[in-house]
Amino acid sequence: MRIAFLVLLLANLVLFVWGQGHLGTQGAGREPERMAQQLAPEKLRIVQAQ
Repeated sequence: MRIAFLVLLLANLVLFVWGQGHLGTQGAGREPERMAQQLAPEKLRIVQAQ
């Protein structure tokens, strides 16, 4: 029972550290390929919903 607790605690700690970004990143943002393929992003306009 103690071993199971320690394994789960270690897994939780590793996932927390990974979620905080301390283990490195996988590129620029969530979808780097999609961001690189954007056409004229400067032409985007944000409008208010009606």
